[in-house]
Amino acid sequence: MKDNLNEKKGFALSKFAGLASQWAVALAALLFLGKYLDQKHWVPIKMPLFIWLLPFAFIVISLLDIIKETNNKSKTK
Repeated sequence: MKDNLNEKKGFALSKFAGLASQWAVALAALLFLGKYLDQKHWVPIKMPLFIWLLPFAFIVISLLDIIKETNNKSKTK
């Protein structure tokens, strides 16, 4: 029984480690994309818009998805 608990705990930790690495790669890519889009001057404002907007939108959408997923799992139990 104790081994089964350790296996579940290890699975949960590996799941969160995978999520963290996906977030790091996605945020880095979105920062570079935002910087590139801001340098193209498609929007006629002088402040860096896309370098803030893209990562912020990714974080908000990801957190909403995580909340939705955890609510669904808690309702099924």
